[in-house]
Amino acid sequence: MNNPFAHGQRAARHANAVMTTLEAARQVIDHRLSADAAHRRGPVATLLEVGRMVPEKMLAFSAGGAALAQGGMALGQRALEYSMAEMEAAHRATLRATGTPNPLAVAGLQAEWAVGAMSRAQGFGAAWTGLCLSMAEQALRPVHTAVTENHRRLRG
Repeated sequence: MNNPFAHGQRAARHANAVMTTLEAARQVIDHRLSADAAHRRGPVATLLEVGRMVPEKMLAFSAGGAALAQGGMALGQRALEYSMAEMEAAHRATLRATGTPNPLAVAGLQAEWAVGAMSRAQGFGAAWTGLCLSMAEQALRPVHTAVTENHRRLRG
């Protein structure tokens, strides 16, 4: 089972990666659009720099979008599996309740099912959170890589 407390640390690391990516992107944009930098590079190098901007963004954001699509499918599958398992648990509880001789036994079975449902929901929530974080991390990775590589290249 997933540790729900580990998700907080992971979310903080992801938020830090987002902030790092945004700051590096700002610096890359400043450098690429700077008249001083364009003058130092010269017209041919500036034209090449401008020409590489669109394809690398298309590649990075396409890879990020593909990761979002895959993550969305994984989330959908997990939700479907959870809902089917819950319907099966409710069905089993109903069948057990029909065979009990008195209302007190039915109430006990209902309470047993409710406690189990709450426990399963907690497990599903923790797993869902982990899948959402994985999807966000996978979607950010190609953009972060492209931006930080540009930042290093343009700084040096």
